[in-house]
Amino acid sequence: MLFHSYNRLILFVFSGALLALFGSCTKVINVDIDDKAPQYVVEGFITLGETTHRVSITKTLNISQASPFPTVDNATVIVSDDLGNAQTMVLVAPGIYEASNYAVSEGRTYSLQITVGDQLFTASEKMPQFVALDTVVSFPFGFGEQAINTIVPIRLDPAGVANYYQFELERQGSLIPGIYLQNDQFNDGNISQQPIFAGPIENGDTITVRMFSIPRVIHDYFFTLEQNLQGATPANPTSNLAGGCLGYFSVRAKSVKQIIIPG
Repeated sequence: MLFHSYNRLILFVFSGALLALFGSCTKVINVDIDDKAPQYVVEGFITLGETTHRVSITKTLNISQASPFPTVDNATVIVSDDLGNAQTMVLVAPGIYEASNYAVSEGRTYSLQITVGDQLFTASEKMPQFVALDTVVSFPFGFGEQAINTIVPIRLDPAGVANYYQFELERQGSLIPGIYLQNDQFNDGNISQQPIFAGPIENGDTITVRMFSIPRVIHDYFFTLEQNLQGATPANPTSNLAGGCLGYFSVRAKSVKQIIIPG
């Protein structure tokens, strides 16, 4: 799950600070490393077209700790919309809370409220416009001495609206790791045919493509996270959750297509 990326992200930020420190001088410097108080990490999803929605809550670890991320099982988690429809989520697994039979609509604003002890975390986002995947195609792309199979999610982008997309890819039913983002900065109102480079994808594979229309704040959050995971200058993604926790609250509209990669 993504909170594992948070652990790496924290280590990247810390490592970047050490590199900057030791790279700027030649003499040995003793650095005292103080463990920081653990922070809560929230990952929340409200998805158009679904009636079950999920929030996970964990805590970060100190640098000196190597145990699994502790889950938070004593939170009160409430999801609501701008019409006052609210539901308290139920703990269904360690650190996992769900709202069931909770229908959501395009254009409504959804809020998340989490209470853990005396701490309160909140976020609100408007459900983006649904954009349908028309089809998914694949073509081989030369990369060095070897060609790779790319995935091209084709759709008509709505005109006059800034649209942001996140993709999940499954190969033979197993999730392909990676952060895959697109936007309509250069093709607003046109048919989008931006390729996705993921792999390995082999001839004959069945690939499921889930396209999520997401708010810009979520796109920017994952873009920053992706840059950190690729080794760019470390920076913590800006959370849309208030109250001092890490993570994000995503409202999203989903469209799904499958393709069998031609042999």
